[in-house]
Amino acid sequence: MGCLLTVGRIFCVVVNLLFLIIGLILFAVGLIVKFGDSLLKSYYQPIIDSLEKSLQDAGYSNATLDFSLSDIVGNLALAFILTGLFLLILTIFGLGGACCKVKCMLIIYVVMLSTVLAGQIVFIIIFYAKQELISDKIKDNLKPAIQTDFQGLNGTNVVSLSWNFVNQQVKCCGVDSYSDFTGASQWIINYSGYTLQTPLSCCKELPSSGDFSCASSPTDATNYWKTSCFDELWNKVIGNVAITATVLAVGAAIQLLLIIVEFVMFMDVRKNKVDMKG
Repeated sequence: MGCLLTVGRIFCVVVNLLFLIIGLILFAVGLIVKFGDSLLKSYYQPIIDSLEKSLQDAGYSNATLDFSLSDIVGNLALAFILTGLFLLILTIFGLGGACCKVKCMLIIYVVMLSTVLAGQIVFIIIFYAKQELISDKIKDNLKPAIQTDFQGLNGTNVVSLSWNFVNQQVKCCGVDSYSDFTGASQWIINYSGYTLQTPLSCCKELPSSGDFSCASSPTDATNYWKTSCFDELWNKVIGNVAITATVLAVGAAIQLLLIIVEFVMFMDVRKNKVDMKG
């Protein structure tokens, strides 16, 4: 039993050190995205310059887009920061319990990890069996903002800047397609003598002259008009559903093993204290 507990303690330490590294990475990335916009500016500045050039060609002289990546993905950055902090706190209890045999830290760790595992199992079931429950909910939250707030290439609000940036960076057009922009209340489609069918940011090459036919008469050769931004991002982030579900299942199995090992250590510490009192 003593040998198994030692092996289990080593396993807990190694896995929690891995959690610690992941937590530090997530926390650092979140801070950089949230507060270090200047560090990331070189990544997206060429796209902003192209958007401004197209605006100037359309007659908007001295057009300047006040683009800040942190404003657009602020909630995602905050999620990274909070997730990183949670993992750091979790590893403190995990390492403290495994290395120092602190009874309260062991039980808090088991409770915290059990809660995470329960939520993860629910997510895996939904993700694998009813993926559309997740994807459709996200889409339903994205489309109304386009209809009410998208202003086109010259828009300076968060929704306009976000979609112009995403369309160009991800090489897509709208949540599902260009039709998501049709009827947008603030989008002016009569643009320098052209009637736009898609936002200019959906063009494969942003116009460098007064010719905006890539958006007024879009084709597969000139425009991303039929390419779903959601599907493109979903495939980049999630990828193959079977592989992702397998990775999540393996992660859940490791967490379950951690819970069992830490609980056994808790019971061992408790038993030893009872024996000492006896």
